[in-house]
Amino acid sequence: MVERVLRYVRYRLWAMQQYPDPELLFVRGGIGDVVRYLAECNSPDKTKQVLVRFGARVHAEAMPLGPRLSLHEVRNDFRNLSVGRSAHIGCEVFLDLSDEIRIEESVTVGMRSILLTHMNLGDGYPNKPLARIFRATTAPIVLRRGCSIGAGAIVMKGVTIGEDSVIGAGVVVSRSVPPRTVVHSTQARPDLRIADRWFESASEGE
Repeated sequence: MVERVLRYVRYRLWAMQQYPDPELLFVRGGIGDVVRYLAECNSPDKTKQVLVRFGARVHAEAMPLGPRLSLHEVRNDFRNLSVGRSAHIGCEVFLDLSDEIRIEESVTVGMRSILLTHMNLGDGYPNKPLARIFRATTAPIVLRRGCSIGAGAIVMKGVTIGEDSVIGAGVVVSRSVPPRTVVHSTQARPDLRIADRWFESASEGE
């Protein structure tokens, strides 16, 4: 009996080290410790709970979020992040919360994608003449309903991805994308627009 109790205590101590209480982390180390927790958390459900607890607006029917999300430039909470119904954020996605990131209904953000809401070429740092030309700026990112962001893609500040558009894996998007458009390359190639008829037939099926 004593051996079982000791085994249980050892297990509980180990579990506490692996999955610490985010509330205690916040009390002891502030929002920075919660951010570090999310970067190591392996549970999508727990990730969603923690995001909501600390200010993110996440729909109750959002799909799995993460795990192991990297949140950057978090001031006091996660209020700059909103996630809609049936939206999914993949594993190890990087979210820059300098400004708002709005992920609407049924959006998919592929694993290891990067959403950057600010640009800073060294504003405030010594010996950075570029910073006098390019001032530090922020702007929101909006991912409209039904769009998909491929794995490893980078979406820059101020960009809106239109409804039902597709961003290919690894593509850098520095301009807003119209609805129903496939952006398949970072090269200077024309984007491909999806014909409306594909969506009209889908609506009839619903």
